[in-house]
Amino acid sequence: MAILGKIRNQGVILILVIALALFAFIIQGVLTSGGQKQSDAVGYVGDAEIDRENFARKVENASQRGGANVSQLQAVNSVWDQEVRNAVLDQQITAAGIQVTDEKVAELVKANYKSNPQFQNADGSFSEAAFKAEVDRIDPSVWNDYVLDIAANARQEQFFNLLKSGLIATNADGEMEYRMENDKRSFTYVNIPYNTIADDLVEITKSEIDAYVDQHKDQFKVAAQRDIEFALFEDNASPSDKEALKSDLNKLLTTQTLRNLSTNKDYTIPAITDATNLDAYVAQNSDLPYNNRYTMTANLTAAAMAIASLEKGQTFGPYEDGEYMKLSLVENKKVINDSVQNRRIIIDYAGAQRTASSVTRNKEAAKKTADSIFNIIGQNKESFDSKFEYFKENKEVANGQDIGWVMYSGNARNYSPEFNEFIYENSKGTVGLVETVFGYQIVRIDDVAAAKDAIKLATVSKKILASKQTGKDLYTKTVKFQQAAKSGDFTALAKENGVTATPVKNLKSLDETLPTIGKNRSIVKWAFNEESSLGDVDRFETSKGYVIVKITKKTKAGNMSSEEASFKVTPILRKKKKAQLILDKIKSTNLAEIAKNQGQTTKTASTVDRKNPTIPGIGEEPLVVGTAFGLERGGTSKPITGVAGVFVIKVIAIESAPDLQSYAANANTIATQAANQSISQLVEALKKSVEIEDNRAVFY
Repeated sequence: MAILGKIRNQGVILILVIALALFAFIIQGVLTSGGQKQSDAVGYVGDAEIDRENFARKVENASQRGGANVSQLQAVNSVWDQEVRNAVLDQQITAAGIQVTDEKVAELVKANYKSNPQFQNADGSFSEAAFKAEVDRIDPSVWNDYVLDIAANARQEQFFNLLKSGLIATNADGEMEYRMENDKRSFTYVNIPYNTIADDLVEITKSEIDAYVDQHKDQFKVAAQRDIEFALFEDNASPSDKEALKSDLNKLLTTQTLRNLSTNKDYTIPAITDATNLDAYVAQNSDLPYNNRYTMTANLTAAAMAIASLEKGQTFGPYEDGEYMKLSLVENKKVINDSVQNRRIIIDYAGAQRTASSVTRNKEAAKKTADSIFNIIGQNKESFDSKFEYFKENKEVANGQDIGWVMYSGNARNYSPEFNEFIYENSKGTVGLVETVFGYQIVRIDDVAAAKDAIKLATVSKKILASKQTGKDLYTKTVKFQQAAKSGDFTALAKENGVTATPVKNLKSLDETLPTIGKNRSIVKWAFNEESSLGDVDRFETSKGYVIVKITKKTKAGNMSSEEASFKVTPILRKKKKAQLILDKIKSTNLAEIAKNQGQTTKTASTVDRKNPTIPGIGEEPLVVGTAFGLERGGTSKPITGVAGVFVIKVIAIESAPDLQSYAANANTIATQAANQSISQLVEALKKSVEIEDNRAVFY
């Protein structure tokens, strides 16, 4: 009771304490999750925040520009790289006091539009009205981003120009460049390759690898990684599903009487062999459209090849062909000249496809012109040639085009059906007038070739899909597998279930592509979720079926372990130890004696320069070549630890290029190269100078 009394007496203070505690708890929940700072920003570049909303809008715009060829993550990465680049440059540009006026930005924006005829007046001048109408049509946020980008690019351009203007090369630099390229050395040498010592004779310990990694930490930094393994349970049709499809297609071989439940009346579906309109029949019963073209029998799929031996009116199937179950009727068979060489004269009109906007004549006028030209030409080759050559040069009335060879089984699909019908239904030398969607065409068949057997099929195709029952069975199977995989051997369980366990190593947080599955960010994000633990198993539904995934390894960001770095460090340390073993064997300064003792031969490298320090037959050896330029003629080097082995060299000739009156040209070359490389090098240097927080993987 005494305690309760004290609480009552201190009620106000107690309420404040509780309120502060609750406030602290709420704030902690907002700011932390698993000890991590939670931010709505996609990232930070130094103190500059990359706002999530603006970033998302730019990603959407980039995705729309890229279309189906660009995944969302590719768009994300592209925008991120640009935002980081802009942020690090903006800090330098602001510090330099570089500004761009609104008038300059407006001028640059208009410059991007003024060459487009859509934004020009009749006299070719820039149309402010058309430009304003276009701006009003564009989403304000998108337009604002565009203008800001123009302004940023203008500021960056000024900054880069200032940077380049400060990059110069002196006459001494030019002379050094000249000497590096034109001074030559020739030398004899002995090379004792590292592979003369077997790898198993050189032991590399874990402690040596650890020491190397510790001394070269920057080379072995790695991002957080995950190892996973997964099994794909494909959502495929079962044998019974396929048999059901065959049964449905078999019904089309006989007349069916069915009842319309809406009208309560019977209706009849004729057999495919009795259909009077095969185009409509296929459209009504097939998942693929009717194909009105012939197929060269040699081009039939392996599953359909037997159809070539059937006669007109016979059926084949049902048969499985790729992703479809099919039933085919032989509609017709004939021999087609697969290749036809031809010329044509086109008379187009306003409204015809691919007609230039400058064409004003109507269809009736075009027909009248076409009839007139055709009446003059008739079937006379000389008359056609004369008109063809004339219209080939004078396209105001008609256009002469030399088409060349058109292949029925190839590029004929690029031409109109009416054009194809004429050239494949007529013989060599025929001239005809053809009406097409592109205008009227006077066509002459110049030559024919490659007569081949062709067949026309009316095919009812049904996509082979898993039934609902098969889907339920697959779901049950994957759930059982998922439960068992939490404690069991994933690979063994996969084998028992008739699927393959696929391991994926060194997965990064922004990866999106997995083997056999393709792009799947949801799996990668789950693997890197803070709540996902080592050994966790989860199920994902994909377009190919269910994927069961298990996390087999979690690696934090930091330096590689000795095991991870071993593949890179071991060869380095092994080469170093082999070099020392070789150096210990060399007791002479005479090349012939060294070669004899080491089982090698002396060789010669002629006219080698420092700009391209390559020894013929061996490769680049900058240290060896550099040593040659430090010796007098006749001088012999100490053993040199090179790229391909240990070398000892003796200089036999020195060729010094003649002095020039001026090395300005060489200096200009150096300055130009430095200017061209300066921008990318500066951006990379600036990135390293600031702390970059990357939260892309949280949002995408």
